[in-house]
Amino acid sequence: MDKNKQRILGFGVVKAAAWVSLVVLLTVIFKSLDFLLIPFSISLLFCYALGIPLEFLQRFKVPSSVRIIIVVCFIIASFYLLGRMVSLNVKEFYSQLPVLEEKFWIYATSILDLVNITPDEAREMYDSLVQSFTAIDLKPIGVMAKKLSGSFFSFLGNMFWVILIMIFMLAERDNFTPRIVLALGDERSEPVLEAVKRINKAVQSYLGLKTLISLLTGFLVAVSLALLQIPFALLWGVLAFLFNFIPNIGSLISVVPPVAITLFQFGSFSKAFLVAVILVAIQVIVGNFLEPKIMGKGLNLSPLVVLLSLVFWGWMWGIPGMLLSVPLTAAFKIACEQLDSTRPVAILMSARK
Repeated sequence: MDKNKQRILGFGVVKAAAWVSLVVLLTVIFKSLDFLLIPFSISLLFCYALGIPLEFLQRFKVPSSVRIIIVVCFIIASFYLLGRMVSLNVKEFYSQLPVLEEKFWIYATSILDLVNITPDEAREMYDSLVQSFTAIDLKPIGVMAKKLSGSFFSFLGNMFWVILIMIFMLAERDNFTPRIVLALGDERSEPVLEAVKRINKAVQSYLGLKTLISLLTGFLVAVSLALLQIPFALLWGVLAFLFNFIPNIGSLISVVPPVAITLFQFGSFSKAFLVAVILVAIQVIVGNFLEPKIMGKGLNLSPLVVLLSLVFWGWMWGIPGMLLSVPLTAAFKIACEQLDSTRPVAILMSARK
């Protein structure tokens, strides 16, 4: 009996060590190949998000190749027009950055005097914060703005590879199922196709609806700030759209820059407070009331799992990793549900019993 217990215990230790080794190996691979996997993952994200308009066009008997051309042309045109406008906003923002930084330290000094912190100590804390961001591959705002303001066509060049990979993925979309059946046979391919179908349905529904909700959030933010004559309203609207994909903290982060710009530009705490109230109201109404009604049950992920995945993928791939954290975690959870040995992991990751 003791020997059987020892054998079972030894088998469990070996199995756990194998899983840990696999996770470490995959982490090293994903971290080392980020230059390839990030554009690939972004392309895959676009493919899922574009699944809804592709299926809509399919209802009207539009051929597959024509559907792909229509959707890709729309995406390219949208990137060009929006990127052009954002690039101009970023250039203007970067040109005014020294003035804004000087105003920041004026306000900061007056506040720091209340807590007996000298400007030199504050700058030391600021430099430490910037270094911590650099250490996790998140560039400081000034450096990021400088890169974005350099050349709009370099932005298009980087997006070219994402769009090219996306086109090939969309072209292979309808041929994936027959190839799996041909490779594995009818009986063996059935559970694989069922898992892939569930992943596709969950992630596509999440990304499609999340994109529409994020567009609404970005539009409301840009229009509200434009009506209040806040500088760079379009830039903050795009920022709200992008950061809405980052769970938990994204909406909060997107509120800070326009409120700070309002304070530095107008020197009015009342107007800055008004901007903060409007932006928080937009985030609360859209995020806490509209989004749950539209998205329903969602991906059934535990909030703690979402937060941990945000930290992990943020460490792995920076801001792109944060944007991809929820879809990647949801796909992993659904894949774990398909095997008896990994189903307990999926249950632990769920939000509901």
